[in-house]
Amino acid sequence: MRWQGRRSSSNIEDRRGMRVSNAGGFGGGGMLRLLPMAFRFLGFKGTALVAAGLLGYTLFTGGNIGDLLSGSAQPASSARSNATTVKQSAEEKQLVQFVSVILADTEDTWQQLFHQSGKQYKEPRLVLFRNAVKSACGMAQSATGPFYCPGDQQVYIDLGFYDELKNRFKAPGDFAQAYVIAHEIGHHVQTLLGISSKVHKSKQALDKVAANKLSVKQELQADCFAGVWAYYAKQRDMLEPGDLEEGLRAASAIGDDNIQKQARGYVTPDSFTHGSSAQRVKWFKTGFNSGDIRQCDTFAGKAPASNSIATAFKQQRSDVQVRGSGVVKRLLADDNEGIRHQKFILKLDNGRSVLVAHNIDLAPRIDNLKIGDRVEFYGEYEWNEKGGVLHWTHDDPRGRHEDGWLKHKGRVYQ
Repeated sequence: MRWQGRRSSSNIEDRRGMRVSNAGGFGGGGMLRLLPMAFRFLGFKGTALVAAGLLGYTLFTGGNIGDLLSGSAQPASSARSNATTVKQSAEEKQLVQFVSVILADTEDTWQQLFHQSGKQYKEPRLVLFRNAVKSACGMAQSATGPFYCPGDQQVYIDLGFYDELKNRFKAPGDFAQAYVIAHEIGHHVQTLLGISSKVHKSKQALDKVAANKLSVKQELQADCFAGVWAYYAKQRDMLEPGDLEEGLRAASAIGDDNIQKQARGYVTPDSFTHGSSAQRVKWFKTGFNSGDIRQCDTFAGKAPASNSIATAFKQQRSDVQVRGSGVVKRLLADDNEGIRHQKFILKLDNGRSVLVAHNIDLAPRIDNLKIGDRVEFYGEYEWNEKGGVLHWTHDDPRGRHEDGWLKHKGRVYQ
């Protein structure tokens, strides 16, 4: 990458020289867990005085009460200071500079895109650490890998991860390293847009497998956002020949299927939380090829505009992904033989009709469907002379087929 001589970010916090201790084993709760004990020994008035003191600390010192209660409070003026001088090699020093430049470039990209949409981009901080770190999301070890914490809106990375990316995952190169940062910044964008909070709320009502699928969609969107950044980095002449291949290699290397094969020799798609190698590559390329955040809707799926049922019917094509909408013309009885399907006929806007076969063993049934209702769809089309059949309008639990969906009155069924 052509990164030397470019602007560095001021949003780097270096904690590599800090010693991290989890005093008392309270983790994220810290002294907050002592309040019930305080009530027991001090009574209501005594506990109220303690609470008043904490409030005074916040109002008059500018401190963060959350930090105080977690045992990690420090004066605001020294928030970015190190406990000891950081010892680093010339190679690591250059890597810190590289990370700072890449962070700055993501800032330029997202400032521009948010401004274009009438929003304000709040720049995150990137925390460098060694071995372990404390965040608003709790304690984390280097083995966790780079991560973003929505609680404090900061990205955390131990630079040693890049050695693992190079040696264990066989994905060397500076653009591969930049992709990792851009992916985590993608999670920050999701937080600012309210996507992360919606996903978190939705996952609370789901079982583990369904929650994992939602996590995958969130991770793939962050990959797509990383691709959007790469699109603009290319416009700024930062990319060199071979850089894109480095990024795609990195995206493929850290796919759930590849990691599981390395770790235990087999793959369990229901346990995926980040997406398969093919999915991660696909969505990174979607962002990179378009430079359009609107193309990163991993939660509903996108089909190319040319893939319409009208085109597929005219060309007598089957096994093609299509997207469109139509009005319910006729409701049919559910097919309960073998794999169960909800069946109905849609009249499309071009006047043709298509039979929808929606797998209700793998996706929710549309129970309140009525004739005249409009239904949007994304699925696989099979041609026949009567108009064809639309199926695979659901997620693939094995991750081997592109996920589809139906949308009725604002709700997505997949």
